[in-house]
Amino acid sequence: MKILQLELNAFGPFTEAKLNFPTQPSELHVIYGANEAGKSTLRRALTHFFFGIPERTTDAYLHGNEHLRIGARLRHGHKELYGYRRKGRKHTLLDAHNKPLAETDLQDFLGGMNEAQFTSLFCFDHEHLRQGGENLLTGGGHVGESLFAASTGSLKLQNVLTELDKEAKDLFKAKGSQPRLNQALRTYKEACERMKTHSLSASDWSQKARALEEAQKQHYQISERLLALRAEHHRLQRIQRTRPLLQRRQELMDELATLTNVILLPDDATQRRIAAHLTLHTAQSQEQQATQAMSDLQAQLDAITIPQLLLAQKTTINSLRERLGSHLKAARDLPGVRTEMRTDESHAHTLLRRIYPHLALLEIHKVCVTDPQRESLKRLADNHPTLREKQLNIAENLEKSAQKRAQCQEMLAELPLSPDLTKLQLALIHALRQGDLEDSLAKDSKEIRSLTDRAEIGLKQLGLWSGTLVELEQATLPASEMVERFDRQFKDRENEQKRIKERGTEAQQRDSRASQKIDALCWAGKVPTEDDLNRARQIRQQNWQTLKQRATPETYQTFEGAMLRADEVVDRLRREAQRVAEQANLLAEQTAAQTEYEQQKKKWQLVNQSMQTLQREWDASWQLVKIKPWTPAEMRSWLQECLNLRQHAGILRERQQQWGIKQQLSLELRQELYQALLDLQSAQTAFEHDTKQISLFYPEKTKYSTKTEINSGTLPCLRDLIEQAQTGLNTITECQHHRENLEKQHKNLLFDCQRLESAKQQAQHALESWQTEWAQALVPLQLPVETPTETARNVLDTLDQVSYQWDKVQNLKRRIDLMERDADVFHQDVIALTRQIAADLVDGTVEQVVPELSNRLNQAEKDVTRYEQLQQRLQAEQRRQVHAREQLQTAQADLQALLQQAHCSDLDALEIAEQQSGQKKSLQRQFIDIEQQLLEQGDGFALIDLSQAAATVDIDQLPGQLQNLAEQIRVIEQERSEFDQKIGELRTLLNQMDGNDAAAQAADEAQLALADIQQLSERYLRIQLAATVLRKSIERYRERHQGPLVQRASELFERLTLGNFCGLKTDYNDNDQPVLLGLRDRHSTGIPTTGMSDGTRDQLYLALRLASLERYLEKNLPLPLILDDILINFDDNRSRATLEVLSELCQRTQILFFTHHARLVELAQTVVPNVVTQII
Repeated sequence: MKILQLELNAFGPFTEAKLNFPTQPSELHVIYGANEAGKSTLRRALTHFFFGIPERTTDAYLHGNEHLRIGARLRHGHKELYGYRRKGRKHTLLDAHNKPLAETDLQDFLGGMNEAQFTSLFCFDHEHLRQGGENLLTGGGHVGESLFAASTGSLKLQNVLTELDKEAKDLFKAKGSQPRLNQALRTYKEACERMKTHSLSASDWSQKARALEEAQKQHYQISERLLALRAEHHRLQRIQRTRPLLQRRQELMDELATLTNVILLPDDATQRRIAAHLTLHTAQSQEQQATQAMSDLQAQLDAITIPQLLLAQKTTINSLRERLGSHLKAARDLPGVRTEMRTDESHAHTLLRRIYPHLALLEIHKVCVTDPQRESLKRLADNHPTLREKQLNIAENLEKSAQKRAQCQEMLAELPLSPDLTKLQLALIHALRQGDLEDSLAKDSKEIRSLTDRAEIGLKQLGLWSGTLVELEQATLPASEMVERFDRQFKDRENEQKRIKERGTEAQQRDSRASQKIDALCWAGKVPTEDDLNRARQIRQQNWQTLKQRATPETYQTFEGAMLRADEVVDRLRREAQRVAEQANLLAEQTAAQTEYEQQKKKWQLVNQSMQTLQREWDASWQLVKIKPWTPAEMRSWLQECLNLRQHAGILRERQQQWGIKQQLSLELRQELYQALLDLQSAQTAFEHDTKQISLFYPEKTKYSTKTEINSGTLPCLRDLIEQAQTGLNTITECQHHRENLEKQHKNLLFDCQRLESAKQQAQHALESWQTEWAQALVPLQLPVETPTETARNVLDTLDQVSYQWDKVQNLKRRIDLMERDADVFHQDVIALTRQIAADLVDGTVEQVVPELSNRLNQAEKDVTRYEQLQQRLQAEQRRQVHAREQLQTAQADLQALLQQAHCSDLDALEIAEQQSGQKKSLQRQFIDIEQQLLEQGDGFALIDLSQAAATVDIDQLPGQLQNLAEQIRVIEQERSEFDQKIGELRTLLNQMDGNDAAAQAADEAQLALADIQQLSERYLRIQLAATVLRKSIERYRERHQGPLVQRASELFERLTLGNFCGLKTDYNDNDQPVLLGLRDRHSTGIPTTGMSDGTRDQLYLALRLASLERYLEKNLPLPLILDDILINFDDNRSRATLEVLSELCQRTQILFFTHHARLVELAQTVVPNVVTQII
């Protein structure tokens, strides 16, 4: 089962939180969060979703109990479950539509595991790991206990065994005197001796005593016989249970004996044989197919003929094919090219006559203009308008700049000078740096009032306290630990009072029941007592003495009446012996109950006195506070409220101090701003001659007082002062910026005038230089100096057209010559190639021969390609044949190996051997299961003992023997009951025959002691039986799992300790008990757990735990493993090794690894591929 998603809709500190656990090849999910981030809450949420939210939970402090919701999506195989868990008593598991889900649906995903099993097997943290290491230390590394504790996740196994042994020793010791059972036996023995001492020695008493002794002897013999019969009955029942299993075991042994010579083959032997046999047939078929294909391909290769001479001229043929197109095109284009040449020559002649009529076309070279001359003339023609326009623009710009400069000088003369603003700027910076201080003061003042009101309300609601908050803060309150101690002591006293009260009530009820039973006996007639008999005898004795002194008829009659009454009492005692005995027992029980009640009453008084003393100590502990305390539980809450109020008072005092600091800072800032504004106002008098200018700086409504008024407490608020300072500062700053801009503008204009004047002179020089260059540029064209630029440009363009047309005519002449020469060369090349490779085509034209040669070449290339493909297929079939032969040899080798392993000569015998091997393995598994059942149902007896016991009994007579024994046990139990009654009657008669009540009291004490002996004996037997069963279970678990578990734990231990220990081994200690030892090397004697460090023991327990978990996962449903900071005490190297082990384990089950160490997250991301990290 895997967790795909966990939703904390309303649980603990989480609201609508969601964690996804996507399915990865590595199912290790690291959940990282700081302390108090909610990792423990996540763990509880998982277990609560699986098994329900408990009645009392600590996770409902943010969300109410009725709003608690935990959601999860689970997957098991191909099944998924998505639901929610709410807090309640029934129907707490809901689906996505809030409809109830059956708990069995969820239990299918948990494999029927309960909460205790899940938390012990699949949840453990660093404290669990540390306790496991300590248990290894206290247990001395006992193998059975260590393996059993690691497999069950129980940390109290050693404690349970210790407590059972301790309780057994507290009950009984063979040579002890203090244990309770020893004391009860001693009390019984002493009571019997006192009963004998205080009894009468008359012959009647002796006879009854002998009868009682004989009855007790027979009772003992019957009890011994009953024990023997019960033991025999249990033995026969065990034989009846185990006899079928022993018979089946013998049958299996017999069947296995017939298969002694059968060789055990590997489990995959049949699969290997079938695979090899199939491979053999497949390889033979593949070999035959490859041979046939090779023969067909060779025949096709022999049928192909390759023209090598034609292929050798492939490049030449392709070249001719490409040149053929050019040849044909040139033949088509030649007439047109000749016509184009004549047209261009006529056009060139016409253009030349337009500009130079006296020149012929062949004299064009006389008017020669070079490219540099042409470019120079064009450049000069293009530059002339630009130079002229530039000269005019410079003159215009120079005039505009002079006008702007004069205006700027006038504006600067009109602006006033600015005052020094440094002090005002600093004061404003100091004020603005503090933010909205007045708003902060108002909020702090409001918060202080709120805190004060809450403190006063809390002080009034506190109760008991009549002082002020300051006095409460300074008062010496008792420590919370002391309150907890008194609370525990009061609860202990109250619990003791409750127990005493219950025992007293029980004693009263026993007294009442005894009284009711005595009254019931009296309803059937007054039951005579020993006191009645004593009084009757005393009266008879008095009358006898009187009769001896003076004998009168009246005296005789009186004596006779007294004698008759005494005899009547004796007769009634004899007739109603059973009622008398019952009444005596009831009276004894009533007396014991009254005694018990008195004892409990005295204990109540002692505990009450202790309670009063504790109450005085409790009251005295609060004397320094001068209050009368309530109960400790109430004072715990009261003390917590006091501490909250103290904390509240500290916060209030801190807020008041902060408010005072801010108030003082506000005053200082106001004074600083006010002084700066006042100084700035003083500077105004230096410019009184110009009121208009000064009013730009200071509004008329602003009036500042003298310096003596700064400390008068009438300063404006800080916000107004800041606003006034910013307004004045902005106005003056704007004026300063305006002046600076004008000065900068004036400076720039002066520079522009100077620059433009220089540019004007440069433009004039440039125009003069152009005139000189222009005259020189017209010389090659044979044009006068005054020729305009446009005319010169037109002549130059026309001359360029004539030159272009003449060059084109010359190029066309060369092209015609080249086309005629190429045609002749092409014809010669075709004729030469044809004579060499295709004499049958010599008489054909080039237009026919070249395509035919190309077609023949294409066909030859196709034949080559076909030949190569057939060669490749032939090679592939050859490789296929080789591979088939290799497979054939491998399959034959595998079959031969199986035959040799099974000692068989053919495959049929091998199949029979495989069946016999499977049969033998099945019988061996059944044999192991039968022995396991015998161990479980054989009450811990060895198999040989069970076999010998079963052999002594006839199975056909066994049911009758069991029935006969049951009947004998019933009869003997009835006889023992009759003897119990007889012994009770005899004891009652002996008590009645005693001269005083000492013997009866001793008898009662003996009965009470005997009852205690019976109760304590039963308790002692149960404890001893529990310890024995637990130890035998541990030993059986060790016998079954010691080998594989110790071996796997040894491997893990070596990895977790980074090779400091090379493994584990088992040995025996001084008490011949198997213990675990750590090996430093393979030849060392071993180190016991008591000699290991705390960290090494923790790693040993972790290795045992993981090995047990792996073995559990082999046979059971995998559930998510939840680990919480188990590496908190590991260094980086051992943490890395542990994470590597967990990365292997997470291939078998999902692991949720909680930690608050970022370093472990880094290590996990380094060690485990595809690790999923969640941050909360």
